[in-house]
Amino acid sequence: MGDNAISREKISLPPADYSLKIESFKLLSESTVESFESGVFKSGGYNWKLVFYPNGKKNDGGKDHLSLYLKIDDSNPHSDGTWNVNVYYKLFVYDQLSNQYLVVQDAKAPMRRFDRRKGEWGFGKFLDLATFNEPSNGYLVDESCVFGAEVYVVKPTGSEEILSLVSEPDDGTYRFTIPAFGSVGDTVQRSGEFTVGERNWKLVVYPAGSGGDRGNYLTVSLKLADYQKVTPKKPVYAEFKFKIPNQYSRNRAGAEQTVKYFFNSAAEKESSKFLSRDDLYDTTKGYLPSNETLVVEVQFVVVSVIKANT
Repeated sequence: MGDNAISREKISLPPADYSLKIESFKLLSESTVESFESGVFKSGGYNWKLVFYPNGKKNDGGKDHLSLYLKIDDSNPHSDGTWNVNVYYKLFVYDQLSNQYLVVQDAKAPMRRFDRRKGEWGFGKFLDLATFNEPSNGYLVDESCVFGAEVYVVKPTGSEEILSLVSEPDDGTYRFTIPAFGSVGDTVQRSGEFTVGERNWKLVVYPAGSGGDRGNYLTVSLKLADYQKVTPKKPVYAEFKFKIPNQYSRNRAGAEQTVKYFFNSAAEKESSKFLSRDDLYDTTKGYLPSNETLVVEVQFVVVSVIKANT
């Protein structure tokens, strides 16, 4: 691994999972043994070791460097030869003068997969020997040094969901009838709950309009009614049409507006400049006949359905 793929920073907190103190470092570095393995430590349900090369692992670019690696231990029980363990890890060396830790980790690929073919990950160029041996840097004091590791194992949850977009869902049209609409004034009208795409909805009608449409337009809104009741709360995509039919003749066009929206909360999605109040109360238009019964419809064109894949 090239040095440009390594991130280094100093922090005050010690490694959370394991520390290894080495004394008489000079004797260790002058021995004929190329590498040393620590004792076993546990993290994330697995057994691990640190592997330390005091004079660098030459075939991993470690010339004139210390090399340090995290190794998954052979004592781990694996069900078969296809096992793998995904891990975020950090390796440490202690600055004894500043009481801080130099943390070394992968910069471009922080998660590594340990498996039968590759059971060891780390850094050939963990720290250059000149920096390590310089007394003022605090890494080697009285021939002692301290290394460490943090290991976070990423475990699959087994959860899986299937997102489907249903076109023209069954029972996808709902009609909300408001009698004596002319006498409701500005009172907001709310329908009962109805079900489309396995979720519950409501229609809301603002006779005097809402937001920027207030005073000039009738506002119709669709609300995802069961958002607070469903756990986990899953967002729903819907494409739908607000409609106010012409009650004089089916052959004459009514008011219609298509809306596309991603419902990720209990918020309503309102119409925009849907039907002017002037047109609504113009009896020649057919929206509000002499009996003053208003009919508002919502027709779902597409709705998303999320199911757990068991």
